[in-house]
Amino acid sequence: MDLAKSFACLGLTFLLVLSQLSFGFCCFSGGQPKALVFLAYSPYWFQYFKGNNWTQVARDLELIKLMGFDGVRIHYEYVVELGLVERLLECTQRLGLKVIWATHATYWNNKFPTRDFPNETIVQSYKAELRIIANASSKYSHVLYISVFYPIPFPAVAGITYEECLQRISSADFNDAIKDIVAYVKSFGVKCTVESEGIPRDFPVKFIENADGYGIQPFSTRKDDIDAQHILDYAAYFEKSGKEVFIGEYGFRTWKPAHHWDFGMVSCEATKAELIKQYFEFASSRFEIITYFAMYDGDGGWGLVNDDGTLRLSGWSASQWLHSREKMFETERAFNHLVIGVIVEAVAIVIIATFTAVTYKRTMNPSTHNSRMMRIILGSFYVNRLLGIRLDILCP
Repeated sequence: MDLAKSFACLGLTFLLVLSQLSFGFCCFSGGQPKALVFLAYSPYWFQYFKGNNWTQVARDLELIKLMGFDGVRIHYEYVVELGLVERLLECTQRLGLKVIWATHATYWNNKFPTRDFPNETIVQSYKAELRIIANASSKYSHVLYISVFYPIPFPAVAGITYEECLQRISSADFNDAIKDIVAYVKSFGVKCTVESEGIPRDFPVKFIENADGYGIQPFSTRKDDIDAQHILDYAAYFEKSGKEVFIGEYGFRTWKPAHHWDFGMVSCEATKAELIKQYFEFASSRFEIITYFAMYDGDGGWGLVNDDGTLRLSGWSASQWLHSREKMFETERAFNHLVIGVIVEAVAIVIIATFTAVTYKRTMNPSTHNSRMMRIILGSFYVNRLLGIRLDILCP
């Protein structure tokens, strides 16, 4: 009988020790914030302005990591013919950056006229490049998606009427071609999403049933404002598909080319820096993946980084938010596990106290048995406190 009671007490002592161990292991365990934050980056932009310089591209990726981003969204123009695919994947893997590829059948109307999609020349050229990217990406677990854009022939660019544009994007040929391209990418074992640059109320594209998710580009339609409702409305359209929706592109620019729409416009760099933090705060609580567009200017004053590699005020603002997010997450996680540990320990103490009282009443030799029980309890508290101190040293 005494042996059984002793084992019961030892079991309760183990519960106390386990409460401290669980707290310690939780301190050391990894964790991810709810949202992954990506930075859009185009090696082509830098290659175009500065020449074929892999050293600089590698430095850009290192800077993206140092700024605190979880991943890089690579715009794929010319990366195949420049031989950058494997290098980009190897470098991002080494740095611990996740990857999403952003791809477009016509290079955004630069390689082929978007209005001609889906003729055979465009589709086969697109597949040839996707084959290189998808085949290489299939060997790397840090590649999350290859994103295939709806090649919408916007009237202002394609030289067609709005009605003709709507007819194109709703046609069976257009959507069957996208479905076929998505299936081709997925045949390599890589997830494939579809992404729309058009506001859904103006360009209501059809859902692609074999897509793994949808990317959206809800650039603000209001100057000096994140335009939160626009983000939610944009997302709501694609959420009807039942697939995951993430922000593929979103950013702010201080200037724009004359022919561009007035999306994402801000008055100055200081306003841009403040709005970036507001965007990160808002979007990260609602989407699993969000992106800032872009690292460099390219086609407007989007950039967080100057051409010489120095951070702009907006770059510092983004980096500050990203690093403070990590610190806040670690603190919150440690506190939550501490509370759990304290609750478990308190429950164990109550159980031991109750067990001791009941045993005392039932024993034939209260003084002897109570002395044994007290030694076990005091020993358990000694081990528990000692272990707790050790873990507190390791997890300050």
